[in-house]
Amino acid sequence: MKFKKIACSILLVFLVSSFSTVFASEETDSPTSSPASISLVSVSELASVPGQWDYIGSSTFTSSSAIAYSTGGDFAFCLYSGPTAVYELWEDDPGNNNNDYVGKAELSKNQCGIVRGIGSFVDGDNKRAEFYVKKIGAGGSARIDFWD
Repeated sequence: MKFKKIACSILLVFLVSSFSTVFASEETDSPTSSPASISLVSVSELASVPGQWDYIGSSTFTSSSAIAYSTGGDFAFCLYSGPTAVYELWEDDPGNNNNDYVGKAELSKNQCGIVRGIGSFVDGDNKRAEFYVKKIGAGGSARIDFWD
């Protein structure tokens, strides 16, 4: 009888821990909760591959940049001038407050963050992803250059 109680207790503990693990993994595997991986390269490394990157503009800002329109594929944002800080990349969804967080990178001057495979952010009538950058935790202005 004592053996049955122990076996039932072990089985109950196993089932409860498995149940919570299944729900925890579903939550963390969700594409909306997982930021994109952003790799860091220098501006000179980005420019060293001719024909791969098209300059699409720049923005000077204190907290949030202007929007840069991307056709998909890969996207880069480079700190041309401004403070070393964490820069978050967001995709703007006009007309609502449902902007998509893409990821973040700590950038220093002349450093770029590259996001690969951003095609899932291309939407709307213009068939473009509308990206902007937020500067986190640093004062002053920054200039970000955008590459597609």
